[in-house]
Amino acid sequence: MKIQLKYTVLLVLTTIFVILYFSQNEQAEETITYFPIDSSLHFEHASTQLTAKENGGDSYSVTWRVNSALDRPAYLRQDVSLLYTNGKLTGALKNWRQNKQELSQKAKAKERESGRYDAVTFHYAEVHPSETIFTSAQQLSKDKIYAVTTPSFQYFHRPLSEEQIEWKKTLDSLTAQTVQDGLEKVSQAYHINLNHYNIISLTDLPAKKNQWLSAFPSFKREEIVGKLWEGLYKNYVLGIKKEDGSTVNAQGSTIPLLLMAQNQRELLVLFTLKDGTPIMLSQKL
Repeated sequence: MKIQLKYTVLLVLTTIFVILYFSQNEQAEETITYFPIDSSLHFEHASTQLTAKENGGDSYSVTWRVNSALDRPAYLRQDVSLLYTNGKLTGALKNWRQNKQELSQKAKAKERESGRYDAVTFHYAEVHPSETIFTSAQQLSKDKIYAVTTPSFQYFHRPLSEEQIEWKKTLDSLTAQTVQDGLEKVSQAYHINLNHYNIISLTDLPAKKNQWLSAFPSFKREEIVGKLWEGLYKNYVLGIKKEDGSTVNAQGSTIPLLLMAQNQRELLVLFTLKDGTPIMLSQKL
């Protein structure tokens, strides 16, 4: 009888441990939470790289690599990367590990048409200096390439010939028009006066963050960016909730535009879904 009781207790404890283990790991996987930036931490490297290669025939492949390394192991490491083709989302990479220092991800897509590819990545680390103090480190990276199929296959980061210059103009115009159409549709649907906001695209955030947030001190800029990606991860990367309560995949949506109110009181994120539905996410500052 005692032996049976011991086995029963052991089974119950084991079950509780398994439930707690998986629930904790699930929470870590599904959440990015902004904590104050820890100045003692830094990323040794953090990069997003795009390359393209002809497959033969009428197709080519775009390879997308995301790598990062913190200067020490962290309680939680996450990298979230988004890839846009001619202004629309075509892929997302999200990797998380506990008690790790480095992360590496790679994906490949087969394409046929000429395109401009923009990838933007949020590199994140959560650390626990003590049982009651949580801090973080974060960094942004991006890459952009142009892949052209005619008259022969080629890809480039920056145009080096007259032909590449013309292709860049064409693909930039196509991307800009797609994003602008989305902006106009959402601003009309939600009655937003665009003159009251400073606007950049999500893919321009790594290069233009400090200029866009110049009205804020550096620590506040990092907080805004961290909380922005916290919201994007929960309400964009993991699925978008429509007004009717349904959740849809972000695939095919336009590049989100970031609108910072000139009175510095709110941040809006605007884009349209694949079916044209206007979406607005907001964050009070």
